[in-house]
Amino acid sequence: MAPLPKPTPSTLRAIQEAIVEGHDDWESVGVPAGDIGVECDRAIWLAFRRSSRPETIDWKKRRIFERGNIEEERLLELVRLIGCDVWGEQDKVRAAGGHLRGKIDGRTIGLPEAAKTEHIIECKSSKEEYFKKVKKEGVKLGKPEHYATFQFYMHGLGIDRVLYMMTNKNDEDLHLERVNYDVEFAIRAVARIERIIQMPEPPVRLCTKRDDFRGRFCRQAEVCWQEVWPRVHCRTCMHSTPVMDGNAGWDCARWSKPLSLEEQDAGCPAHLFVPALVPGELVSADQDNETITYRLRSGKLWTDGADDSNEGTNAKAA
Repeated sequence: MAPLPKPTPSTLRAIQEAIVEGHDDWESVGVPAGDIGVECDRAIWLAFRRSSRPETIDWKKRRIFERGNIEEERLLELVRLIGCDVWGEQDKVRAAGGHLRGKIDGRTIGLPEAAKTEHIIECKSSKEEYFKKVKKEGVKLGKPEHYATFQFYMHGLGIDRVLYMMTNKNDEDLHLERVNYDVEFAIRAVARIERIIQMPEPPVRLCTKRDDFRGRFCRQAEVCWQEVWPRVHCRTCMHSTPVMDGNAGWDCARWSKPLSLEEQDAGCPAHLFVPALVPGELVSADQDNETITYRLRSGKLWTDGADDSNEGTNAKAA
């Protein structure tokens, strides 16, 4: 007989519940700046369209995020310690019609190497494995996703220097690096996100097979490989389009109206999946009845729009 698991102490269980109480699962309004360096266009598109279930932030992850915030403030204090002015914490940076968005950790002036030059501060904490790689190779090679993020910040704020600070969680070692604005890199990065955002259907996969190591930790993998159905709401609907000249707006062609975030999450009975998201082959479309018929992998015919509630779509993938 297998041993019985040890019960969780009541105090620990109460703490765990208190940490997550009142918090919803997190989803970005658009493409977060931290995703600029994601290698796969398709993963960015699927996340932007909120195709997969939102990430569940349990009590451990919330403490990890909290630790990141604490380390960020500790790093900013080190810059203040040597007499530099620090301001602009959480200043917003927006691009691509407001769909590409992020917040800087801070700004500073008075660094010994360039006392009159304003720098954006980018703060990171890392386990030793990644820290050593960055310290040896520099952030551009050691953590290209971080490099892409702060290049966007410099591009958006018109500042041509960044102070990149990383602390080693294992032994408190520090890596500091001043990096110049790379205008060509930044313009290409923003243009890439704009292109992905405006695609009506998902781009091709980066991974060539399901067990490709590049997609091992991708949260979009199940929807990407059509193992599960995407969520039913406005962003997975063929009628919706992101607006590129406002503040992260979306329009619905079916009802000829802008969509609030609440409306996007709720969807409506006229929902029709973006065809490439359906795990099957498109057979026919009935414009008058606003339906599209697919042949699923099982060979079964399924008509999108015939069931106004779209309930049970996961079961129809079989």
